[in-house]
Amino acid sequence: MFNNHTMSLVMDLRLIQNEIRNVDFITVAAITTSKYPEAPNIYYAGILIPPTEMLMEWVDGNQLILQNEYPKYLMEKECDDMIIALIAAMTQKNVILYIPQEEYEVFGALLLNHLYYMYGITCNTPFSTFSLNQNKIPLIISKFYLMNVMDPDVFLSTYPANYMLPDIVVNKLAEDLHPFNYPATFDQYRDYFNKLNASKANHRQTVMMTRPVDNNEGSK
Repeated sequence: MFNNHTMSLVMDLRLIQNEIRNVDFITVAAITTSKYPEAPNIYYAGILIPPTEMLMEWVDGNQLILQNEYPKYLMEKECDDMIIALIAAMTQKNVILYIPQEEYEVFGALLLNHLYYMYGITCNTPFSTFSLNQNKIPLIISKFYLMNVMDPDVFLSTYPANYMLPDIVVNKLAEDLHPFNYPATFDQYRDYFNKLNASKANHRQTVMMTRPVDNNEGSK
């Protein structure tokens, strides 16, 4: 699904100045309060910066505020939507997270930890190589579908057959596909879609995203 694309961290855009010119090759997410060059494939992802109030408490000496509260902040819908939009972009291009050194030293490691523990993504950095925990694929695909990045048929053809569908996904499938011509219970929908998903185990297809990913979608 990701076609060998990766997610990487850079702290100096000069390191990728040649790659930035190739709009078909990379998408850059600028996670910074500093100025950065304008380019058609550089997007502002400042929603992933810790809130000002949190940073002020950290500056005032509360050394645990970021460790304790920033991961919770990243779980909020706007932040999570941005992260999912970046992961979805990785189905089409390599994704670069740009965080300048001085800002990385404040929150960068916590953001990378969140990507790893929540979505199984280890970014390319000077100290690590990109990897993706396959056990997180059902969660990632579900988020794609819930954000309307995937059509329901594509979702069902992609979702691993040996995993149960999340209840929230079952509800959306019922709304999108209306498989019954009579009022059905949630249990009937859940049973139907899980059996349908399992039945496609031997008919998986190579999946492309159903529409271009809007990298600003998570910030709306």
